[in-house]
Amino acid sequence: MRWICPPLVLMSISRRSDSLKRLPLPDRFVVLPRDVRVVRDLGPQEQPEHLKDCKRGEVQMFSPRSAARLTRVARNADPALVSQFCLTYHQANPTGAEAKKHLDAWLHALKRAVPGAKYLWILEFQTRGVPHFHVWLSVPFSVEMWQRLGAAWNRIAEPESQEHLWWHTKERWNAGSRKVERSFMNWEMNGGGYLRKYMSKEAQKCVPPGFGWVGRFWGHSRGLVPEGQEVLAEDVPDVADITRQVSRYVEARRRRGAEVGRKIAKERGREYRPMKLRKTARGQPKSAWLNNSAGVFLRFLEHQRAEDWERLQKLLPLELPEELQDLELPF
Repeated sequence: MRWICPPLVLMSISRRSDSLKRLPLPDRFVVLPRDVRVVRDLGPQEQPEHLKDCKRGEVQMFSPRSAARLTRVARNADPALVSQFCLTYHQANPTGAEAKKHLDAWLHALKRAVPGAKYLWILEFQTRGVPHFHVWLSVPFSVEMWQRLGAAWNRIAEPESQEHLWWHTKERWNAGSRKVERSFMNWEMNGGGYLRKYMSKEAQKCVPPGFGWVGRFWGHSRGLVPEGQEVLAEDVPDVADITRQVSRYVEARRRRGAEVGRKIAKERGREYRPMKLRKTARGQPKSAWLNNSAGVFLRFLEHQRAEDWERLQKLLPLELPEELQDLELPF
C-alpha cells in the first residue's frame, strides 16, 4: 500500500506568491547617459473625476517632483555642465516678470557669444527678498567669456551701477571663507548632488511679498538631455530578471547612502532624520526611474545576452555547417 505524504505547507509563504498582485512586465527601457527609465504600457488610463475640468494654475512652490526632475536633467546633461554663473541684483529689486525678462535677455546674449551653448538655471531669493539666478553652462570658464557675460548682465539688469559691474567682472576676497570668489567659475556637477543641497534651502524658495508672478523656478535649454536609447522588452533575454537585479542595485546604493548620512550626523552631534526610501521599478505598478544605473543596466544586459548565446551554442550540433562556421555573437 502506497502512502502519500501531505505537503508540510498548504500555501506559499513567499513574498512572490500568486496571491500578491503581479506587476506587469516592462514594455521597454529608455537608457539616458546616467539614468534608466522602466516603461510599462498600461494602456489608456481614465483621468480622475476631480482633475477632468482642472486647469493648470500658476507656479507657487518648488515641489519635490520638480526637484527630482531638476536633478535628473542635471545628471543626464549632454554635453555636461562644466561651469556656473551667478546673476545677482545690488540696488534693483525687480518683480517676477522683470527678472524673467532680464534672464531671457542674458540667455540671448549667451547664445550670441557661444552658439550652441547649453544651460540650466535656477531662481532663488536672498534673505532681503531680492531674486538671483544660478546658471550652469556647458561652456568652460575663461576670462574673456567672464568679462563679456558679466558686462552683458550689468547692461541688462543695472546699467548705472558700477558696483554691480565690478561684482560680475572682478575677483573678490571673501574674509569668511578665506577664498577668492568670482561670479563665473568652473564647476563639476557630479550627479546633481549640489543641486539637492540648493533645493534643501527652503528659505531661498519662499516667494517674498510683492514679487508677483513667479513662473518656473528652473529651466534649461532645448536638447540638453538626449532622447535616450530605447531597448525593447523583446530584445532582452529576461526582462523580469534584469529589472529586479538593477532595482536591487539602486536599493542597495540608497541604503548605503542612508547609512553614511546616519554616521555623519552622529559624528557631528546632529539628529538624523530618517527618510523613507522610495520604491524602485520592481515595486511600482507604473513607469519608474532607476537613477545612476545606466552603466549597470548595460552591463547586466550584455551579461544576459552572452549567457543566452552560450545556451544557444550548447543546443547546436558539434559540427556546424559550413555556412555557420563564422557565426559571431549577434549583439
